[in-house]
Amino acid sequence: MDDAVLRVENVVKEYGKAVKTRALDGVSLSVGPGEVTALVGPSGSGKSTLLNIIGLLDRPTSGRVVLGGVDTSKLDERGLTALRGRKLGFVFQFHHLLPAFTAVENVMLPAWGDGGVPTAAMRAGAEAMLRDVGLGDRMSYRATDLSGGQQQRVAIARALATRCC
Repeated sequence: MDDAVLRVENVVKEYGKAVKTRALDGVSLSVGPGEVTALVGPSGSGKSTLLNIIGLLDRPTSGRVVLGGVDTSKLDERGLTALRGRKLGFVFQFHHLLPAFTAVENVMLPAWGDGGVPTAAMRAGAEAMLRDVGLGDRMSYRATDLSGGQQQRVAIARALATRCC
């Protein structure tokens, strides 16, 4: 039985119309629950392109991505957005925190956006994530009042919050 949380199957990504550039050529991989995977390669080898496809930010030219048992090639933009919000967490090099929001509000954002209204359960889950990353004493601080390292930990808590909130 296939228990992969992520399967990338023969993914090809081409850019351009008149002159095609193939950034990915038949990439396949499988990631199981709890598995840690590193994507390494030289500049220009397609790492960012593959991450954008896995992250449902871009679509492959051909092939497919199956995330949590869902074949993403069958989803429209609304379906991709909903799946991304429920199943994926991103930690970008730049944190992308909302400066006017507190740390706990920034962590709540994915669930808040999905549900439309913040709930006590969302807040409790976000607070637990912030405690887990060592920011239990900074929950009410605005993003702009946190150090760079603290902002990074808020971003990590937000990425992990898809599990709890």
